[in-house]
Amino acid sequence: MLSYFYWNPKKEIFIVPYLDFPIVWYSVFFLVGFALGYYIFISVLRRYFFYFPNLTFKDVTSFDVLKNDLKNPKNENQKKVAAYFNEKAKAEFESDQKILDRLNAFIESNIKNRLFLENSFSSAIITIKKKLIQITDRLVVYVVVATIIGARVGHLIFYETPAYYLKNPINILKVWQGGLASHGAAVAIMIALILFCYYLRKFSPKLTYVHLLDFVVIPTSLAGFFIRMGNFFNQEILGVPTNLPWGIIFGAPMEDVSIVARHPVQLYEAIFYLAVFFILFFLSRKKYFLLKDGKIFALFLILVFGFRFFIEFLKVQQSDILQTDTFFLMGQYLSIPFIILGIFFLFWDKVKSFFLKNF
Repeated sequence: MLSYFYWNPKKEIFIVPYLDFPIVWYSVFFLVGFALGYYIFISVLRRYFFYFPNLTFKDVTSFDVLKNDLKNPKNENQKKVAAYFNEKAKAEFESDQKILDRLNAFIESNIKNRLFLENSFSSAIITIKKKLIQITDRLVVYVVVATIIGARVGHLIFYETPAYYLKNPINILKVWQGGLASHGAAVAIMIALILFCYYLRKFSPKLTYVHLLDFVVIPTSLAGFFIRMGNFFNQEILGVPTNLPWGIIFGAPMEDVSIVARHPVQLYEAIFYLAVFFILFFLSRKKYFLLKDGKIFALFLILVFGFRFFIEFLKVQQSDILQTDTFFLMGQYLSIPFIILGIFFLFWDKVKSFFLKNF
């Protein structure tokens, strides 16, 4: 005799008193994913900056204070740096660029020397920790906005008929009820990071757009885990019927489907995305993958969207645009370009070398 799991949780965790505002599981999972991703991104970026510790103009909060400390050192550490400048009084008349060059010569790409300068001139040089927080705070705004807008627009374009939302436009904003497409979020995030790179150049000219993609996809894979858990609590993105003993009967599915035991595809994806996160995070601790731009991003695209392509065979049709008798589902058609892009970036170093030699 087959036994199945029955799943019909409340979508709301609780209702805020007086405001009558629901706190739903989907939103909480979404926020937890981004909150954890914040600290994961900082840890990955910190390892990268430790390999490139040189100062930029953005790292110096006040050249006037710095020049004064070099001219009149207040402690032994400042005296050591001032001595490196040969004549400490000369710092008063040198240009900002010249002083920055001298400090970077002192650092010599050694993170210990950078940390020494931070501690010695704390009133004039920003710490790497504070620098990381400034960068990540700004990045979170870009990524969160891009994720919500891109995922929502992607869902409306590829999975819904426009007639319903033209009659009920307010429902476009109800993202907590579901209806977010990861493919749309991926495209929007890639576009947002292009804009973010203009801001990032002030802090780290060496950090390229492709490298930024490498670092962003690591917490993104973890966010994917939490988002799919939110889908599971929302009883959406359902699987096809199954006779397997771990099939789940969803008591109140969002989709218009029969109440039968189904593949818990949300859990399949969540577990896989969590595994991808651990793989990418582990690789980011290796110098080769940390500094070789495009490798982590390529693996993310190939693994995540390759899995998405095959797991779609176990999902019910979600798009109102495609005919029900199509061989592939919308998610599979949308995954193919990302898989190809992943293969392209897997050989990014060779592609970049070819273009530099021939163009």
